[in-house]
Amino acid sequence: MAVHRAGWVVVDPWTVIPGGFVRVEAGRVIETGVWSPTRNEAAMDHGPGALMPALINAHTHLELSALAGRLGPFGGFLEWVREVIRQRDAFTTKEMLRAARRAVGQMIDTGSVAVGEVSTLGLTRQLLAGSGLAGVWWREFLGADIPSDLDGTAPTGNGLCFSLAGHGPHSTHPGLLVRLKQRTEGQGRPFAIHLAESAEETQFITTGQGRWADFLAERGIGFDDWGLPAAGPVAWARAWGLLDERTLVVHLLGTGPDDWDLLRQRDVKVCLCPRSNQRLHGRLPDWPGMLDAGLSPALGTDSLASAESLSLWDEMRFSALSFSTIDPSFVLAATTLYAARALGIEDDCGSLRPGRRAALLSAPVSTADPSRVIESLVHGDLGGPINWAAGRPGGKED
Repeated sequence: MAVHRAGWVVVDPWTVIPGGFVRVEAGRVIETGVWSPTRNEAAMDHGPGALMPALINAHTHLELSALAGRLGPFGGFLEWVREVIRQRDAFTTKEMLRAARRAVGQMIDTGSVAVGEVSTLGLTRQLLAGSGLAGVWWREFLGADIPSDLDGTAPTGNGLCFSLAGHGPHSTHPGLLVRLKQRTEGQGRPFAIHLAESAEETQFITTGQGRWADFLAERGIGFDDWGLPAAGPVAWARAWGLLDERTLVVHLLGTGPDDWDLLRQRDVKVCLCPRSNQRLHGRLPDWPGMLDAGLSPALGTDSLASAESLSLWDEMRFSALSFSTIDPSFVLAATTLYAARALGIEDDCGSLRPGRRAALLSAPVSTADPSRVIESLVHGDLGGPINWAAGRPGGKED
């Protein structure tokens, strides 16, 4: 058993305890509360800052980490896709794995305890399994070929499960998407898909034509039986039976109230990647509109091919500046509580409620105002580096 105390304890984005403590037993939180100097027990004092739950990166592509700093400026999404394919194919498997391993270390160093990793080539499965990170590893499929073996969704035993994903309605045959969804549903695993990722995708889905249609034709991919045109990517996914409480949709650029109502009614989970969207498309999702519609978006960094870092602190700072009307508590929730729900691990991570994993970060918040604690964390108004206090993946504490 161990007791940790600090000037503030952030149990979740809406519960901040001044002068608080976290009691831990066998790696799990068993109690939080206000620390009293009269308590007759030893405690690890983390100073006047805040103890908080570790962060959760709900969407990454770690096998693209070797492309960090090699792409851009971008002439458009389709040009970016072509360049990603060209440069990725120039790397050896060993080089890609080496870069992905560094990226995992950087995520852990910056406070991530769990991840939603999407792998097209299948390279990062064992890397994630040995990292100590919780979350979901998704094997992603594109095109129309249905693999003979769609298995491999067994849990690893350390809070990480393996599952299946389709890339998106503009790149994966609907028949394959349906098969993938059915397989994950039968095994009680989450399914993931990119939706409304780009203007090219939306044009393709709503017209069956455009630059993306030409790109598919160029690559020998037919789409006559894809159910096009449709009202939009979200409506298309609904028509193919892909949307329910075990589906995570990523991006949602250019979507509106009808889309959000549909997602909310079906309890579909949502993940946004604002920095990546801004860099690739020069636009942002309507996060405030989604909150007003009753959605609870998580945050992900996307890959190092489209974002400058895998740090959720960078993602939160950017989001807080870009979406100034959003209460900072929702931004922090997007990397903790809501991200845990998005990955189906809310009983394990995402808060410091009793029973959750005791993955604790120590953040040097310098404020005496309880209303400013969350704001300081989200905006990065800190007096020094953020350190692991307990539960760091891999077992090494700062």
